[in-house]
Amino acid sequence: MASFKRIGFGQIEPNQLSAIKTGQIYASLPLDPTVKILQNGQFMYYNYARNMVTAEDTVSDAQGAATMPEPYLVYNEIKIYEDWRSYKDFAMIRVGDNYVTDEAMIGRLTSANVDGTTYGGGSLTTGAPVGTPASPGDITITPAYTGATIGHTEYPYRMDGIAPRLLKTNIGDIFTTNTLKAQANEYEEGDVVTPKPLQYPIGGTPEYTVLEFDKATNETTMLFVIVKKYTMPDGQRGYKVQRIA
Repeated sequence: MASFKRIGFGQIEPNQLSAIKTGQIYASLPLDPTVKILQNGQFMYYNYARNMVTAEDTVSDAQGAATMPEPYLVYNEIKIYEDWRSYKDFAMIRVGDNYVTDEAMIGRLTSANVDGTTYGGGSLTTGAPVGTPASPGDITITPAYTGATIGHTEYPYRMDGIAPRLLKTNIGDIFTTNTLKAQANEYEEGDVVTPKPLQYPIGGTPEYTVLEFDKATNETTMLFVIVKKYTMPDGQRGYKVQRIA
């Protein structure tokens, strides 16, 4: 049986997301400063008490600790500007307190990782340095800034601030995604998944945490069933899911 592993960053096709009609869209809080990369299809808590979008579900007040009710779906506006790129190339990639929109903008789209072995998996995406490029005018080739650093204001397509767009999901919502935890076997129709904490970079020293779909075990809320094994627009494996609890 084939394994499941996505190529590039996570994607979403919003088949039927009620938040688009109900207005349950949240995009005012900044991203947790520890998070280096945020991908579409992941989940995060809109934690107003802590004034950030975070994978942490607890808040504290004078009465003690409280738990956030549920995480929301990350669905940022896709910003890609070259016709040879696709949705798998987009993520919010932190550069200081701002972000850039894809790996190529920081010189990390190379033949060594476009095959999916590391690209999008976190091992090469540790956040871009800030400073002066080694070769003025050439900031897209990694050797150009080996041993040096690049100022974030010099990147093309730099976005000011990092305020992710989160959507509240409701029972019955349907969307197609490939943002599920990699595993030895493919997910199957009928499998029940739920957002669970996942540390990045995968296979390396943990630096930050996000929430991604993984098979449910003893969870009773925030459950989604895989209703169809599907493909994403770029041809790689995806899954159509529906929220059932």
